[in-house]
Amino acid sequence: MESRFIRTLAAAIDDGSARCLATVISAEGSAPGKPGFKMLVRADGTIDGTVGGGEAEQKVIAAALADDTDGVRTLRFELKGQPDQKDGSKMVCGGSMEILLEPVGKTHQLYILGGGHCGMALSALAAQCGFAVTVIDDRPEWASKDKHPAARVVCAPYDEAARHIRFSQDASIVIMTHGHEHDERLLRDCVAREHKYLGLIASKRKVGLFFERMEKDGIKRDDLKRVYTPIGFDIGSDTPAEIAVSIVAQLVAVRSGKTEVSFNANPLR
Repeated sequence: MESRFIRTLAAAIDDGSARCLATVISAEGSAPGKPGFKMLVRADGTIDGTVGGGEAEQKVIAAALADDTDGVRTLRFELKGQPDQKDGSKMVCGGSMEILLEPVGKTHQLYILGGGHCGMALSALAAQCGFAVTVIDDRPEWASKDKHPAARVVCAPYDEAARHIRFSQDASIVIMTHGHEHDERLLRDCVAREHKYLGLIASKRKVGLFFERMEKDGIKRDDLKRVYTPIGFDIGSDTPAEIAVSIVAQLVAVRSGKTEVSFNANPLR
């Protein structure tokens, strides 16, 4: 696979825009695509690479974007001007080809807003648990690849942070900045946007003040009820590493669809 295409595919997976990888796995006759041709289909319908062009390629793009494209599957095209055939087309190249579709866009994104000591521990552990991590901090010394080697790192003012978040049902967001004013600003920017998980490190008193002000400003109570705070599971955590464990455990539970989690389900208790 061409190195440029590999880099493009990796970047699309990392930023959450990738949807499907299409690969020509067999071709006969005068098929426009040859075995090994690859095409990345992004969620917005844009592509990189090709499987041969023409009507067959358009059908591949449509199949890649279909809501029911959740598993690996193959498409076969008979390019003989016989559209009544399964997966047929009006193309008259005189050949046939088979294309493998592999969904690659189900990456679970985690945005950590605040790259301090807890953010460092969280970015490392979350990456090990399968999250595509982005760390956003307004301090260059903390928005550092050296401190977050497993993450994409963005150094930007917090009032611009939302521009770097791809809000979706696969997006988890953790707010843990170095200032109360930043925490509240970011919560306001994120709470009504689409997300899988939104968590805030804060005391009950601090959260109460935030919520009171936000409700007065017209933010819906139902949106505020979705915020995970205090963040993480109550495991008696204290150190950054322990706090990261409690948060990642909660993130994994939410990702897995768990609505209730018991630490001890012993039936004799």
